[in-house]
This record gives sequence, C-alpha cells and structure tokens, in this order.
Amino acid sequence: MIRARGLWPVARGPFLMRCVATLVAIALAGQPAWGHSFPSVRTVVVQVESCEIALLVGFRPASGDATERILARAVAQPSTRGWDALRQSMGAHAMAPLVVTLDGVALVPTSVRAKVALDDGGRPMVFVLVTYAAPRAGELAIASKDPRTTRISWQDRDSGRVVLANAPAQARWHDHAASFLLRLAAPAEGPACARSLSHSPSSP
Repeated sequence: MIRARGLWPVARGPFLMRCVATLVAIALAGQPAWGHSFPSVRTVVVQVESCEIALLVGFRPASGDATERILARAVAQPSTRGWDALRQSMGAHAMAPLVVTLDGVALVPTSVRAKVALDDGGRPMVFVLVTYAAPRAGELAIASKDPRTTRISWQDRDSGRVVLANAPAQARWHDHAASFLLRLAAPAEGPACARSLSHSPSSP
C-alpha cells in the first residue's frame, strides 16, 4: 500500500480525475519487488489540454545511499517541517533534469504541486504536477539531461491539438528519452485561452 501526503491543486473537473488516475498507474507500475535493489526511475506523462500542458512527473530515487541521503535530510528537520522538506527535496530531484520548451523557448510553470508517498518498505516517491500555458501552435519539446532514468508518455484525449502524423505512439512508455517532441496545433478556443490563462492563479 502507498501512503501519500502533500498538496494538489483545487479540483478542476475531469482534468484532475485524469491526473489522479495517471499518477496511480505510475505508482503501481513502478513498484519493485521487496528486498531488491533498484535504480532511480523518473516517469513523465505529458498531458495536452485545450489551453495548457500538464506534466505529471513521478520520481523514485535509487535504493541505498541515494534514498538514505534524502531521508536523512528530512529527518534532520523539525518534526513539523519533515514532510515539507522531503517534498521539496524530492520534487527538486524529480524536475532537475527536465526542460520544457515551445519552439525552442523555455516554458515557465504556471502552477506546481507535489505529493510525497512512502511504500510499505518506507521507500519515498514523489509525484509532481506542473502546468504550463500553451495558447499557440508550435513544437513542444521535453528534454531530459538524465535519459537513462527517464520514461515519457503522452495523452491528448480531449483537445485534439497534437499533430499525429509524426507523433510518438500515444499512451505508451518511451524509455531512455533524451528528447521528446510533439507538434501542437493552435487551440480551438483561440483568444479565449489567453483570457482564461491570464486570470489563472499561479503557484510557487
């Protein structure tokens, strides 16, 4: 069983439900056999929405020293700060090698939320939900400086914005991904996207 603590954004209808379902799938798929050593794993699900892009990043550090160092830093904090410290540290590790660009220009997150989980063996995992405004057409690229540990998948079930001609297979894991490209069409909403995103609250 996975025990989770952390923060999620205010529910946004079907979008959040799909996020939760995807994260559960990541958690279940990533469980190693008890007592076995395992390398670090970073799973990235790119979810294309009408006006924005959401990245659902799951990260589990390698067994041994890597996990022990992360846990030690959290334990060293006052009891009221332990979970926050663990979430911040794990979230930073999860996102560190990833760069998201549209037509070569780095995208700035509009919101970031993280959730920490411990499995029955006490091994930490983190799930990070990051959103980016994407109100125009262009080439979306997700690059990883650590492709050895990175698996990427993508979904576009409602917006119809991904140009499928040269897109990687949808809803499948692409392992050891150093660069992942999706060509996006302009959103059907057009100017409505810019208005809605300009009124969306950002998160630290």
